[in-house]
Amino acid sequence: MTVAIRPQFDAVPLELSRRSRWVVWKGPKVPYCATAINSAASVTDPSTWASFPQAQAAYEEGGYSGVGFVLNGDGLVGIDLDGCVHGGRPEPAALALLERIGCGYVEVSPSGTGLRSFGYAGAPTRCKGRVDGISVELYATARYLTVTGRVLQSGPLSALPGFQSVANVLGGPTEENRGEQRITEDDLSHLLSSSVGAVIQHTLPATEGQRNKSLFALARHLKGLSPAAKRDDLRQIVADWHRLALPVIGTEEFSTSWADFMRGWDKVRMPFGSTIEQILDGVAADPLPPGVAALGYGEKANLLVKICRRLADHHAPEPFFIGARQAGELIDMHFTDASKVLYALVTDDVLELVKRGAGKVASRYRFVWDEC
Repeated sequence: MTVAIRPQFDAVPLELSRRSRWVVWKGPKVPYCATAINSAASVTDPSTWASFPQAQAAYEEGGYSGVGFVLNGDGLVGIDLDGCVHGGRPEPAALALLERIGCGYVEVSPSGTGLRSFGYAGAPTRCKGRVDGISVELYATARYLTVTGRVLQSGPLSALPGFQSVANVLGGPTEENRGEQRITEDDLSHLLSSSVGAVIQHTLPATEGQRNKSLFALARHLKGLSPAAKRDDLRQIVADWHRLALPVIGTEEFSTSWADFMRGWDKVRMPFGSTIEQILDGVAADPLPPGVAALGYGEKANLLVKICRRLADHHAPEPFFIGARQAGELIDMHFTDASKVLYALVTDDVLELVKRGAGKVASRYRFVWDEC
């Protein structure tokens, strides 16, 4: 798979960075909420969007391929040209098309093979086709576009006098466009209309070799959502997952994914979702371990100590997992501060760091204070 180029955050136009309509993404352009743990975002749900600094922080923490900006129909539109940059050089026809539209700001796409621009114009909702041999898509709402800040042309985001004329050439959305079977952000928005759709999204593999692990994650999430689900219902869900995962997993037969999913379903001992709520029910009322109060942490850090002891008891004798983002959500603290609290707990021998996490994998700990 092509590795996405790293965003140049300080070069992103202020017209975009000042708006709180940002998501992070990974895999086949799957959008995620920057302020929640592994939670899918929707281009039609503003509660899943974040500020630019929040999206940057989520990206810098690791586990995501880039950041994206949501178009919501307020007049700010996006232009996406695919496959028009070769060896770092844009095709002259692509540059001419952007000039025809009136684009002032132009950047390179995450793959390094396309161009992207933003500006101000009226709708169409979505137009796609070819103009002068260049593959072009125009968007105004219910869509997010990846943003890199890798500037090719640093003009302002201004009115685009040629936007509507190019849309007219394209003829508006076609039946072929609507019936595409490849993954698009529109497909993902439709999936997000249900909790099952969200589960499918955030268990999609990001790279080759993650199929089995991702299928087990799917089984674990679905068992937490519906432990008595009928096999026919599960088969349809796995079929949808398999279709969306194909660009990453290749040409695996559905029967293979189905068999691996069912093996995972039978092996799930700790379904996702309700388990953590059950483990931590009433945790605030737990007494602090003797001597912890003398460390002077404060109310939120003391709550995290109680949470860690509950998790340790549940997972014993194995280590328990917790990441800075999850810890921050549980104690109502920004994840960067929660990370510092976890570091303090390790420094003071409340916790033992068994294995440091990376990307989507949280760190593993043991609760060792009672042993002191």
